[in-house]
Amino acid sequence: MFKYHHIKQRTAILTTMVFVTVILASCTRNFQKENAPYSGPASATLQQLYTGIGANIDRAADIGDWSEARWLYPITQLGAVYAASDFTFVESQNWGLFYANLPAMDQMLTTMTSSPDSATYTNAIAMVKVLRAYQALELSNLYGDMPYSKAGKAFSGSTTDLKVPYDKQQDIYKSCLNDLTWAVNHFNTNSNQYSFGNEFLIGGNISKWTAFANSLRLRYALTIYDKDNTDAAPIIADAINKPLLTDAVADVVGLSQTNIPGISFDIDGAGRGFFFHQESRARMGSTLWNLFSNNNNTDGSGIFDLRCNIFFEPNGAGEWVPYPQNPATPISDGGDPYNTERDADNKGWAAHKAGNLYSDYNYYWGRDGIIGGSTGACPEIFITPAEVHFLKAEVYARGIAGVAQNMTTAQTEYEAGVTASLTFWKSMAFNSSIWVVNKPASATPTNAEISAVLTNPKVAFNGANAVSLIYAQEWIDLFRQPWVAWTLMRRTGNATPQDANNPAGYTQNYGSLQRYQYPADEQQLNNANWQAATGGSDLTGTKIWIAK
Repeated sequence: MFKYHHIKQRTAILTTMVFVTVILASCTRNFQKENAPYSGPASATLQQLYTGIGANIDRAADIGDWSEARWLYPITQLGAVYAASDFTFVESQNWGLFYANLPAMDQMLTTMTSSPDSATYTNAIAMVKVLRAYQALELSNLYGDMPYSKAGKAFSGSTTDLKVPYDKQQDIYKSCLNDLTWAVNHFNTNSNQYSFGNEFLIGGNISKWTAFANSLRLRYALTIYDKDNTDAAPIIADAINKPLLTDAVADVVGLSQTNIPGISFDIDGAGRGFFFHQESRARMGSTLWNLFSNNNNTDGSGIFDLRCNIFFEPNGAGEWVPYPQNPATPISDGGDPYNTERDADNKGWAAHKAGNLYSDYNYYWGRDGIIGGSTGACPEIFITPAEVHFLKAEVYARGIAGVAQNMTTAQTEYEAGVTASLTFWKSMAFNSSIWVVNKPASATPTNAEISAVLTNPKVAFNGANAVSLIYAQEWIDLFRQPWVAWTLMRRTGNATPQDANNPAGYTQNYGSLQRYQYPADEQQLNNANWQAATGGSDLTGTKIWIAK
């Protein structure tokens, strides 16, 4: 059985060989030598390398425990924090995970493409290219420019690629979109194809792999459309007419404990619990509350969107009170609402809510690290069909990429996106094995529940305000992907929902943050290339290329 161990340390390109050696050693016992000095690529099989990649993508599916809770939620306004973070605005974990994966990915691609029977590896090659593109682009959206085209080569024995120059973000996007396009056009169901079997992400379902790759194409091409429509437009036009993820629950792509029987991924078990912990100081913010409720009635009578009760819970007095998104001065809060003893018989549900003035994130999101417990009901999400519908709705509402503006189709896709989002999140709560208090009575929204959202003036589609409505509902659906919401926010020029109160305070505390700083090891061990990329000023306020 494979067991993934969290990797917390920072890393630079120079240390890639060490990381990959450790990762490969943790994946299998069938190497020629274990714990031996590096003397060339270890003799891991393709299957073992692929499983090792999955281990790192496991943690990369989530952008850092502390970054999420303390920074990304208040930055995107998907939540609020009632006190300043004890953690600085850094995220180096995913940097190390990607550069640990990259050599293994390159080794796999080299092995498969150079094989005499390379045609039988087409699907496997496509899977690796899709995963590499996904991880690279999500990382680039955090940092901007980064080493890519020449990175990860040292493990193959090269002594010239230990210190690697940074690629421009635009070039990284173009390369990754080319890989995704290749994958979409080459996935096939021929019987001669090598298979990873019941692999960790989609279980070897080639039709779903094709739709996943194509859905990522649509996401990333639309992300850069306003910066590079020459390259993005043909991809958008092509992607929108090829298979995409559609089923609200079954087609969600992400990592879950139940993905593959017999392989135990950690799937952010500690990380999600760490986010939903008292030290995160996280509360329901007024921005999201105002899109879920018609008024501020503390009894919740104004709530019209079922996702409110799934994402959040009342305060210690049983009242719905949002934390002001951008208070002029911090307002303290009390209680211990994320304590896992809340469901114990000797503690009682409300015991740890005493002194809790503002509505919290729903306790069950952090109850055991994985919503759904052993069932793994809610994965660490890569992309949802709801997001795909919203992306399509944006294309039709804006009339871009050679696709004629069509508000009727835009409305159809928008409403399909809202419905898919409602369906997915209700299903996650209902299928949770540990959810007890205020658990939904069914997995599927009723027609009345769907209608209550779609017909509400805050949500109902109208052509004059279509794009803003689309961004707002896409932003809501990204509740457990705040890093993707942050990308949406930056690439649209802050067009996602924003609280109008105290904008100067928001800008000072959060709005000025545009990117993460590179890990410190880059400045120390790859200094010349770091200097060339940053000019010596690695500032969090510097906009990355995709940002308006």
